[in-house]
Amino acid sequence: MKYFLAFLCLIPSLLPNFGSAQERTEESFIPNYAVGNTYFSWTDDADFSHAPGSFSQNEFGVTANVPVIMRDGFRLTAGVQYRRNELEFSGAPLPFGTTSLDLHRLDIPFNLWKDINQRWKLWVRLQPGWYSDFEDVDLDDFILTSLALLSYQWNEKTKVAFGAYYSRDLGEERILPALGFIFEPDQHWSIALTFPRAEAVYAPNEDWLFTGRALLNGAGWNITNPTGAGPDVDLNYQAIRVGVGIDRRLNGPWWAYLDAGMQVGQELEIEGGAIPFQQDLESSVFVTGGIKVRF
Repeated sequence: MKYFLAFLCLIPSLLPNFGSAQERTEESFIPNYAVGNTYFSWTDDADFSHAPGSFSQNEFGVTANVPVIMRDGFRLTAGVQYRRNELEFSGAPLPFGTTSLDLHRLDIPFNLWKDINQRWKLWVRLQPGWYSDFEDVDLDDFILTSLALLSYQWNEKTKVAFGAYYSRDLGEERILPALGFIFEPDQHWSIALTFPRAEAVYAPNEDWLFTGRALLNGAGWNITNPTGAGPDVDLNYQAIRVGVGIDRRLNGPWWAYLDAGMQVGQELEIEGGAIPFQQDLESSVFVTGGIKVRF
């Protein structure tokens, strides 16, 4: 179950691209998806539900994608995604002495879009990655995420998508169904239910974008045993993130954005050490800001 939840946390970074990667009409104010971005995210202290202690984190990330082949009805892109998480523990009953962890995630995504006909579109994504503290990198740090998704233009306003994911998340192989529903009633609104994310987007004009969303959030890492002895351990964090966001065009393809809200249903788990560790966390506030590039 741990690996299943950890992989679900990866899905929100995949599905939104599919809903907006198609070409927009000239009248639509909803912008294309971001081909690159950089951001910083802060999460306030979250107390443990059934023990003394608290947990907080800061996150920095950068993403870039470049076109490899761009033809009518066919696109291939390659990119890189880097993410750094600083985890802080205060008064926590950890099974080791450290009070902070510095963790990294490096992914190399490849995306292929193919127009089968006017109604059917295909999206395939392969994303090898390494999720680790990078102190002792081995095969346990490697994760392959893959996606195959078909979309069908039901009518002018409605699009549905379905397919499957595959992941070897810290050695655990999983195949998950992919389901999505995107409804665009007019040039200003887009409503997407793309499991496990719900999102409503409103663009009053071509320079502003307002978003409300709820999604699974989190990560999993294979890290060196902080005690200095014994095999590596697995650290997994998951939560439900509920919030609102504002995007503002700065100039041309450059956008600034700010998101804020609550992290609820938080769980933290460490496996593989001498003493098992699992804690539920109280809700906490998050704030994320950064720069996006859209074409």
